Amino acid sequence: MDTEKDARQAPSGKSETFFIPEVLGADHRVPTLSGEWVRQIFMDNAASTKPFRAVSTFLRDMEGYYSNIHRGTGFDSLLCTERYEEAREIVSRFVGGDPERDIVIPVRNTTEGLNLLAMTFALSPDDVVLTTILEHHSNDLPWRGKAHVAYVGRLPDGRLDMQGFERSLAEFGSRIRVVAVTGASNVTGEVLPIHEIASRAHQHDARVVIDAAQLAPHRRIDMRPHDDPGHLDFVVFSAHKMNSPYGEGAIVGRRDAFAGAAPYLQGGGTVYSVSLDHVIWADPPDRQEAGTPNILGLFALAAAINLYERIGMDRVAEHERSLTRRLLEGMRGIPGVWIMGPGDPTDLEDRLGVVTFAVDGLHHNLVASVLSYEYGISVRAGCFCAHPLIKSFLDVDKEREKAFEDRIRGGDRRDIPGGVRVSIGLHNTDEDVGRFLEALRAIAAKEWRGTYHQKFITGEFVPEGFSFSFRACPGFPSEPGC
Repeated sequence: MDTEKDARQAPSGKSETFFIPEVLGADHRVPTLSGEWVRQIFMDNAASTKPFRAVSTFLRDMEGYYSNIHRGTGFDSLLCTERYEEAREIVSRFVGGDPERDIVIPVRNTTEGLNLLAMTFALSPDDVVLTTILEHHSNDLPWRGKAHVAYVGRLPDGRLDMQGFERSLAEFGSRIRVVAVTGASNVTGEVLPIHEIASRAHQHDARVVIDAAQLAPHRRIDMRPHDDPGHLDFVVFSAHKMNSPYGEGAIVGRRDAFAGAAPYLQGGGTVYSVSLDHVIWADPPDRQEAGTPNILGLFALAAAINLYERIGMDRVAEHERSLTRRLLEGMRGIPGVWIMGPGDPTDLEDRLGVVTFAVDGLHHNLVASVLSYEYGISVRAGCFCAHPLIKSFLDVDKEREKAFEDRIRGGDRRDIPGGVRVSIGLHNTDEDVGRFLEALRAIAAKEWRGTYHQKFITGEFVPEGFSFSFRACPGFPSEPGC
């Protein structure tokens, strides 16, 4: 999976000089309300990243050899099987998995991986799954109904309350079967002390599950040896946040946890023998891989990992810290802008380039729309699949929650609370951050060109008399490409 030929020197304006792979779509031009086409500033990377060109090229090269894996005897099938197992090894090494005691289970994304774990663990209603208020819904909702879910809260600045974590461990003790925490918050950008959490959890014989969807693209992960108190039992992450948006993710974790468990999905590939009255299930990981997997997707994830490792995760982090420092310094100087979570630009060791904010007096969807329609800047608005955390920052009490939820049931989503999130990717530059800050200053001063109306059903804002036309873009073969 050689993708090095696509590496190029960072363009002028990067926070430092080092070699990075080209990111498709990082520089294309988009229309704005004024009629001008501008270079898009893509800062919605916490949701999904754009693909590395090398990964896209590699997939095109492999497509002609595509064949189903395992049990095929043709050249293409054997090639794909070898590459598939090679990719599995690359994924495991990337997070420090033990090749003897851990397995890699390919999944569609982190969400599916966490659901698979929640269905695999034998939990009872009296068992406790300890998680946090910082979690993405994917590391909260799958555990509900399987056990009692307890939540560790946050400090006033948004960081995890580690003393509260200790109190929860003491309160629930041996009832705690699973400690499931995010590696890094997709709202505040906080990087959690996962090895410290794991060490304390293991004192209560709990399994440790890390949602690494946000962490994996930005920081080095080491699961550590199984006899290390800070060992991570399960790490789950997604390719689409690692410049490989081809529908793949992975669980890396303890083989013995799956040895006695029934498949999450049942069907072809999960068995050794089937009769009309009994089944002999295959050994893990095959037992958890029903049907034809996303073969090219796993190839793509492994190719992206190769690129990240050639860049160096430490360099990725240095580049991000430099841009995050400038971003936070600039945002803190804009009147009316406030940041949800840690905002100190001098304290970035345990923080990603994910910044969620609000502007006094302005709806979050309006801020995001003006950034897009008038400046060509892509961000995200809403609750980011972390409703309890966002509601806590916005002081949403039960009365207000009931009021807007009643309106939601009636089809009116205009009053759902939320924030705006800007997130840095590997392709972003100092110029990108500067353009974003310039636009945000104007918006905070309530200076924009269009007249915006809010949609009743979606809550989104659109400018009067203007809409994006996509007819000239890919997806409509009768039209020329964008």
